[in-house]
Amino acid sequence: MAQSSHYPTVLIILGATGDLVRRKIAPALYNLYTEGLLPDNFQIVAFARREFSDEDYRAYLSSIITEHRNTDPTTLKSFLNLFVYHQGLLDQESGYQSLATRLGYSDKKWQACANKLFYLAVPPEFYAAIFQNISQAGLTSPCEKAFSRVLVEKPFGRDLKTAEDLDNLLGQLFTEDQIYRIDHYLAKEMLQNILTFRFMNDIFEDSWNADSIEKIELRLLEKIGVEQRGAFYDGVGALRDMGQNHLMLMLALVTMNRPASLNANDVRQRRAEILQKLIIPDGKEITTSTFRAQYQGYRSIDNVAPDSNTETYFKLRAFLDDPRWSGVPIYMESGKRMGPPVKDIVVTFKHPAHCLCQQKNHHRNRVTFTMEPEEGIKIHFWAKRPGHNFLRQQKAGSHGSDYFQTEERTMEFTLRGADGQRQYVEEYQKLLLDAIEGDQTLFTSTAEVQAMWRFIDPIVKAWQSDKDSLQSYAPDDSSISSHADIQLKLK
Repeated sequence: MAQSSHYPTVLIILGATGDLVRRKIAPALYNLYTEGLLPDNFQIVAFARREFSDEDYRAYLSSIITEHRNTDPTTLKSFLNLFVYHQGLLDQESGYQSLATRLGYSDKKWQACANKLFYLAVPPEFYAAIFQNISQAGLTSPCEKAFSRVLVEKPFGRDLKTAEDLDNLLGQLFTEDQIYRIDHYLAKEMLQNILTFRFMNDIFEDSWNADSIEKIELRLLEKIGVEQRGAFYDGVGALRDMGQNHLMLMLALVTMNRPASLNANDVRQRRAEILQKLIIPDGKEITTSTFRAQYQGYRSIDNVAPDSNTETYFKLRAFLDDPRWSGVPIYMESGKRMGPPVKDIVVTFKHPAHCLCQQKNHHRNRVTFTMEPEEGIKIHFWAKRPGHNFLRQQKAGSHGSDYFQTEERTMEFTLRGADGQRQYVEEYQKLLLDAIEGDQTLFTSTAEVQAMWRFIDPIVKAWQSDKDSLQSYAPDDSSISSHADIQLKLK
């Protein structure tokens, strides 16, 4: 719904004293404020269980903002005045009834029913109770001209059934155009650049298919470990934490067909269509097409089971039931404590059967989209090695065709160096602004979420029943990736 920036808008953050607000949401909101991008009549209601006054919460926020960046005292004070604090328990209706009264006062002050965005910055186990409570308190009731929207963080469910149950509950309160399912990877500059690279240039798209492409590799390898997240991570694992969402969306962006437009519905439809064509592996295929491991020392982390069967690394091979991608293997890989971070997509092209190259191995061109360590796009190609090889080879009796000694070269586009990134905060600025403006392009749809779980579920279940499939690797040693390649017979 297009509206004037003067229309009153309230952002209600549920779980306003949690880690998500501290690391991502609060700094992102401050940046949007300093850039003049928030609505003119804007209020933020912080909902949490702590006994804070408005001033207590503003002091808490001030310490968060100044931790992240240098601030102007006057600007910071003006920003903090946007916040009011409301105490309540996430799973008790009374806090929501008093919240409804407080929001009613805001409406009277503005003499208009304000837009309302509910941001669930809480663990997923609270979702169902929150949705029921905001409904019973009448907070989702529509009013003339204003909108109500809900922002939900990943993970969206633990499997297909819980995702469907959550969608059914949401569907009783909101329509699909009101639901904003967050996966911050969609807001990363380089992932957005994939669509620009593919569909706004005429260089590669005609050969972006099984006739020309040999394989696609998607990698999210992290230096960090599980650290203080043992209680959460041990019940989730690498596949559900990174594979079911981030890697699947990367796959969708690099393989989807051209959308009719860059309208949110058209883009999300194309992403969903290609995800729905993932071939669901059976038991035997899971054994031969997946690999998982756990880094040594993981089980000694607080709140991790001493006999944990949770993977901290995985690699799997997938295929699409689509003529455009028939037979092209897609490798997805992610892990903790893998040494220097590597986050990229590598598209490897086939070489024509009749190669004119002199080396025994055929040359292969590649296009690489990199998110870390530096954001950029590289095109790998082959060029003649400079020098007078031809004359020397003639004297030695070599054939003239040996003149073409080649070496690999790259054409590179660097979006910015590692120092130019503001990881997480930048993505959340985009997501918050898009939610306020009603643009769902960078948010996942029901169809996408269900397609992702439909592919992941059989693998998770197979791993849970086969503890012997879990391998081990030394922390900060990326050689486990090469071992996985051997297991999967990576071409």
